[in-house]
Amino acid sequence: MTTTAGHGATTVSERAFVKIATEVAGADDRLAEQPQVTASVSGAVAAVRLGIAVRYPAPVRQVAAEARERLMSRVRDLTGIAVENVDVDVVRLVPKRRSGL
Repeated sequence: MTTTAGHGATTVSERAFVKIATEVAGADDRLAEQPQVTASVSGAVAAVRLGIAVRYPAPVRQVAAEARERLMSRVRDLTGIAVENVDVDVVRLVPKRRSGL
């Protein structure tokens, strides 16, 4: 997981990559909890599996698609590692809490 830019090289461990991807994926208040992220990184390319719990009644397909797109673009910007594939699993739907209960 080494990327080069100009005169030097940056190495991102798989563990650091997963932590960064988790933070990026979790940046959505429609998620009920921190996402579960696993990744397989080979050189400067990664495949990610993302498990999310969506606050119902948020549009599940839209939340999943936006999580995928955000992960692919933002993680590459932060790490230099291209995320070529993101599998999103919606592991749970969490009902919105009603006020006054």
